[in-house]
Order: sequence, then C-alpha cells, then structure tokens
Amino acid sequence: MSFEKDFDRLQKLVEKLENDTLSVEEGLQLYDEAIKAGKKCIDQLNDGKGKLELLNKDLTRLALDEDE
Repeated sequence: MSFEKDFDRLQKLVEKLENDTLSVEEGLQLYDEAIKAGKKCIDQLNDGKGKLELLNKDLTRLALDEDE
C-alpha cells in the first residue's frame, strides 16, 4: 500500500475511535489497528528519509567532483 492509502486508513481509524458509541472491545480492536497503521506510516517515512539522505550524499559528492 502507498503512504497516502496507509495514512488515509489511519485517519479513518482515528475518526472511528473518536466515535462515542464504540464498545470497549471495538475500541481496543480499532486502537490496535491504528497503532499498526501508524507504525507502517512511520516506517515508510523513515524509509523515504533514508533514500533522501542517500540521494543528498550522491548530489554532494557530484558537486564536490565538479569543483575539483
């Protein structure tokens, strides 16, 4: 799933959790799903951050090579 779809899923879970008519069991189940969805989003952001850092290093190395 893409980050956008995962984040949308997380938002929908949070909206459901804010609903006062949930039973405790339903709330716990949704909370568990929301935690998992949130972790997946964080993992995807961290992966993207790592890729950006690698690209930045490559760009910096290219710029230094051109200066020499």
